[in-house]
Amino acid sequence: MLPAWSGRANSMAQNETATNRILVVDDDAMLIGEYLRCLGKDFEPDSATSTLTDLEKVLFGEETDEKGAAKFEVQSCDQGKIAVEAVREAVKVGNPFSIVFLDIRMPPGIDGIEAAKLIREIDQNVNIVIVTGSVSPEPENLGKEIPPADRIFFFKKPFHAVECRQLAAALCGKWHSDLSLRHANDVLEQRVWDRTEALHKLAYYDPVTDLPNRLMLLDELQLLMDDAESPDSNTAVVLLDIERFSFLNETMGYESGTALLSEIGKRLVRTCSDLVGAPQSVVGRFGADEFACLIAGVDDDAALEDVVERIKQSIEEPFLVRSREIFLKASIGVAWHPVHGRDSKTVFRRAEAALHRSMRRLEGRVTWYHSEMEHRAKHKFDMEAELRQAIENGEIVTWFQPQLSLNSGKIAGVEALARWLRPDGTIVAPSDFVPLSEEMGISDVFFESIMRHVCGVIAQWKRESNWDIPVSVNLSAHQLRNHKLVEIIKSILRKEDIDQNLINLELTETVLLEDLTIAMPVLNDLSEYGVGIHIDDFGTGYSSLSYLAELPVKTLKIDQSFIGRLTESATNAKIVQSIIALGKAMELEVVAEGVETEQQLMLVTKFGADLAQGFFIGRPMPATEFIEWCSMVDQTTSDLPVLPEVLARES
Repeated sequence: MLPAWSGRANSMAQNETATNRILVVDDDAMLIGEYLRCLGKDFEPDSATSTLTDLEKVLFGEETDEKGAAKFEVQSCDQGKIAVEAVREAVKVGNPFSIVFLDIRMPPGIDGIEAAKLIREIDQNVNIVIVTGSVSPEPENLGKEIPPADRIFFFKKPFHAVECRQLAAALCGKWHSDLSLRHANDVLEQRVWDRTEALHKLAYYDPVTDLPNRLMLLDELQLLMDDAESPDSNTAVVLLDIERFSFLNETMGYESGTALLSEIGKRLVRTCSDLVGAPQSVVGRFGADEFACLIAGVDDDAALEDVVERIKQSIEEPFLVRSREIFLKASIGVAWHPVHGRDSKTVFRRAEAALHRSMRRLEGRVTWYHSEMEHRAKHKFDMEAELRQAIENGEIVTWFQPQLSLNSGKIAGVEALARWLRPDGTIVAPSDFVPLSEEMGISDVFFESIMRHVCGVIAQWKRESNWDIPVSVNLSAHQLRNHKLVEIIKSILRKEDIDQNLINLELTETVLLEDLTIAMPVLNDLSEYGVGIHIDDFGTGYSSLSYLAELPVKTLKIDQSFIGRLTESATNAKIVQSIIALGKAMELEVVAEGVETEQQLMLVTKFGADLAQGFFIGRPMPATEFIEWCSMVDQTTSDLPVLPEVLARES
């Protein structure tokens, strides 16, 4: 048979928002009747206690009837165990009690203290009132036995009806306030959780592909390494750089590029998931066009090679983006634990070193990490710090190499070449430190330093010997992107009082063709100012020659690789002859660079080149040595076999 309260409790299950629910537990039927009377809707306090109605209005607002009295829903039972079950059922159906009035003694069952402990285990929020007519535990002790202390109370009987109703009103109001506060805290906690999740995703996941980013990949790699079945179990890091992705992105548009990245990520996930014998894998995106595959449990080198080959092939299969087939190639770098490191950062860094080596090689190559890469990377890092110091200390100097006029036999031009002279007397080749300055982002400072040095030397030569031969300075793609370049050059020339026609700027075909839209206005401004524009390493470009007609080019310098092979075959000779003929047809001055033998000099003279430059004419020299060489140039050139050809051509 169900207890008397159960039917009423079930009737409330449909209304989880019911309020002011009170459970009265006492074995005295007359006292339960008194509770029902003073907590009922018909209770009317006398005039001496009329302020109770005002209190109830403040506490409950709309939860009062037309007369202002609070509305209580009261249930009752006569034993502690029945009360415990009533509270359990109320919590279960989502309609808990606000207050439980518990008589301290209810024989033959458990007493009020024991019932209160059991009720508190079920409902942490209900206000429990221990009711007794005899000596009872101190309130402080009750708070320790049945915490929290602000939800356990002591009420002495016999009690006045108004006192009981007043206590019920106050505790119900408190229960609602606590409920609102808990709800607000829950909402706040949920917002904090949601925001934390969002920040976590931003911090650890790539927003384009939803794959782990670099931070997450490092954490996942460490977990894979820690979970390896044995210390010698291979955990491979395979890094990929999608070649020419920036070009594809610009060509197809940002949305198509984003879609392509997403498809690459999905395909890599499928490929790694399908690998046989590799139980765990993680795929992520750690750069703009760079992906990582972490593969655990690779048995041996042969298995690892197979894994890498399958990843490579998956990228090379066509992608369908916006109804268009896209074919990709990837540079790949590989390192693995434990051979290449015992922690995730070391292994990942070494895989990156291998990747960067692949990116400098032929397309579609795979590079396996080896220790030499680490030494080279450290050497490069040390050189970066040393180069910054060298620029500040003035160790970067300019040497000068003469250009001989094949028409007059006199020096008609000079190329300024940077040299790094270390304090110990060793010389660092430009091929080692010029590209490094560009990678470090200090090439603009480097160029300005060289330009100031060259103009300072020219100014000194003018004062000493009325110098009037133009000097060429090399210009890189980085300088062309500097919107202050023209003003920097003008400022230096004005400061040193140098005529504009004494400075030429040399650019390679590759630099010019990187972005004509950037190069054209800058070079036009410089040309109009009076600075000469030369194209260096001509013949190595891969684009149309139409740019020669569009740009204010004054001189072509034939790439020295052509001059070096000039005497090897008739075909090579015809190539050089054709380049010279092209320059002449466009009314451009032609310089043969890299002349190192008498035969080469004779041939380029015969083909009609205007100037020759190379070790056979003169090596790059410091400024002082160069001026001394120039003072002897008449005697030097008089012995050159080219002079008879020059005289014959002039006659």
